[in-house]
Amino acid sequence: MIGNELLIGERIRLTPVLDEDVPLLAEWLSDMGLQRLVNPGIVTPFTAQDLLDPESWFMQDRNDKNSYVFAVRTKADDQFIGIGALNQFDTQARHAEFGINLAHPDYQNRGYGGEVTHLILRYGFRELNLNRIWLSVFSYNLRAIRLYKRIGFVHEATEREMIFRDGEYYDLIKMGMLRSEWETYDDHGE
Repeated sequence: MIGNELLIGERIRLTPVLDEDVPLLAEWLSDMGLQRLVNPGIVTPFTAQDLLDPESWFMQDRNDKNSYVFAVRTKADDQFIGIGALNQFDTQARHAEFGINLAHPDYQNRGYGGEVTHLILRYGFRELNLNRIWLSVFSYNLRAIRLYKRIGFVHEATEREMIFRDGEYYDLIKMGMLRSEWETYDDHGE
């Protein structure tokens, strides 16, 4: 049985997002290159005040009882390096949308994204008793697509030409994982 380790991995742990994390989060969300990987709409810089506004998407997600937003912190020095979430929780069908924004540049391309994904999947399937976790990824985000496939997400649908970037249209790819697939997958962070 997993106790306190539920939200703790080898190098990271998941915690609530604290108010003092918001200025750094706003700085990351103002990185247009990073936002173009995760934001389907028009990208624009954010301030901490924008995010802390009660009407902002961030505060709505943070306060939504059917949304689980986590700060990603390093175990070694408690460094805030990004956020991960399960939202759009459907209590009847037992599914939720997965999202990740590992924004701290010193922790990108070093395996932390996979570790975060494993922890959130474990939380979703073990603690929330979800049956399916799904995600959306832009077709040009090849690094994320490779990660999700390696972890065991399955391509479920393609919404053709849903994203407009730099004068071109790109597909939005939907991927999902069932609890039964996660349970039989060899490398799910256990």
